[in-house]
Amino acid sequence: MRAVSITHKAQKTIARVVGSAQDGGVPQVGCHCTRCNYARANPEHARYPASLAIVSPSGKLLVVDVTPSLPQQLDLLRDLFPRRQKLLPDAVLLTHAHVGHYAGLILFGREIASTRGLPVCCTPRMRHFLESNKPYRYLVERGEVQIKDLKCGETLIYDRALRIISVEVPHRNEDAETLAFIVKSKRSLFYAPDFDRYTETIDRCVRDSDISILDGCFWSREELLNRVYDDILHPTIMESRERLRGYENRVIFTHLNHTNPVLDRDSLLRAELEKQGFRIAKEGLDIFL
Repeated sequence: MRAVSITHKAQKTIARVVGSAQDGGVPQVGCHCTRCNYARANPEHARYPASLAIVSPSGKLLVVDVTPSLPQQLDLLRDLFPRRQKLLPDAVLLTHAHVGHYAGLILFGREIASTRGLPVCCTPRMRHFLESNKPYRYLVERGEVQIKDLKCGETLIYDRALRIISVEVPHRNEDAETLAFIVKSKRSLFYAPDFDRYTETIDRCVRDSDISILDGCFWSREELLNRVYDDILHPTIMESRERLRGYENRVIFTHLNHTNPVLDRDSLLRAELEKQGFRIAKEGLDIFL
């Protein structure tokens, strides 16, 4: 298994949730459902598209998936980097080619952040997708980002005390494969924000990890009244809680669609879920590794 190296220093790892919603966030554009309207009226209850920030032992910032809400998500990290005047990632990992997970790359272009050689780690097919499509192609041509191939099953050496292993998961792979990541420091975290169904590989990663952050897009298959569930597969939380029996205290659900009733803090469904031991991701949640 080849290892890709970005940097080599050491000391302590923090993973912080900086996005916990499906690609459109909450409130979602054009939607005036009860949850979206509540989030508009109460911005503290707004949620950004799913993303995870990892602060390495040497103080480097790695962001898993860059969303259109990247500026607000980076603001959630200010307390961890009080001396950085310009807070930007030191490296980026991409899970797949669905818009909420990569569209924030445009913010690194010369019109905005104007980064130089920012490492972006993704699958070769994802690299081809970015290099073949404007405006992302321009980021590569101008040297604002430097794409590093990260094949399924490969290990990224981010610090001597931090390893990140890519794991392929099933999803609608129209333009590129979909990755999840095992983050290993003193403890291990399995981050799989977007997948279609459980596999033995996913089961094993949950079993072998101290904590798992998993796709919890929908509560049930009946949630989308005007769309066919089979067109946008995700494991429902109802299905997950049955499959994950015995690991309740290790599982946090993320990538929540604005229709999901667990977004309501006073929901009986959420209370029941949390009583079982499962948790719901929220921006600012820290996991110490």
